[in-house]
Amino acid sequence: MIGVVKSWDERRGMGQLAPDRGGADIAVFASEVERAGLSRLAVGDRLSFTVQTDRALRRSYAVRLERV
Repeated sequence: MIGVVKSWDERRGMGQLAPDRGGADIAVFASEVERAGLSRLAVGDRLSFTVQTDRALRRSYAVRLERV
């Protein structure tokens, strides 16, 4: 999936991605940014990502981040 960084709060270590295909925004966390080897995110950055869902929390978030 591809989308754009809609918001990013460095202090909180989290933000939101807006998928190009539309639909609900997807959470993105600093741990995934670091795991992807990215130094930081900025509003407007385009990323490809996979959506993973935590069934216990019933929340989806982005993993396998790559800049496009």
